[in-house]
Amino acid sequence: MGCDIHMHAEIKVNGKWEHYDQPDAYRDYALFEKMAGVRGDVKHAIAPPRGLPADATTTTKFDCERWDGDGHSHSWLNAEEIAQLREWWDKQGREMRSDTWDQWLFGNHYSGFIKYPADRVEGLEDVRFIFWFDN
Repeated sequence: MGCDIHMHAEIKVNGKWEHYDQPDAYRDYALFEKMAGVRGDVKHAIAPPRGLPADATTTTKFDCERWDGDGHSHSWLNAEEIAQLREWWDKQGREMRSDTWDQWLFGNHYSGFIKYPADRVEGLEDVRFIFWFDN
């Protein structure tokens, strides 16, 4: 049986987290291992699974709840960790599909939030990925 990821991008605007998108990471076990140690060794992960943030948006929580007991390894990556993930991806020599996880965020990619602070839209304070897996 395969393992899939369910991911939500949330943005912080004027102090409040808002649901922004559902990036598509497809089934990529090297990516899953790097994100949270899933389908690989957690020592290679940017961060081990740390659960859903208490302040996750209603949309993200709603989707998570519908997976009930089938979802596992719930976690999140902050903006710096998303940039780190993209750096790892590029170093692997992997091509970024236009419809994959590092999509557009108001004129730049999610991973560009840290790298290009001058390009941020006024009022946009932060970005994060919240995700879990299913088998």
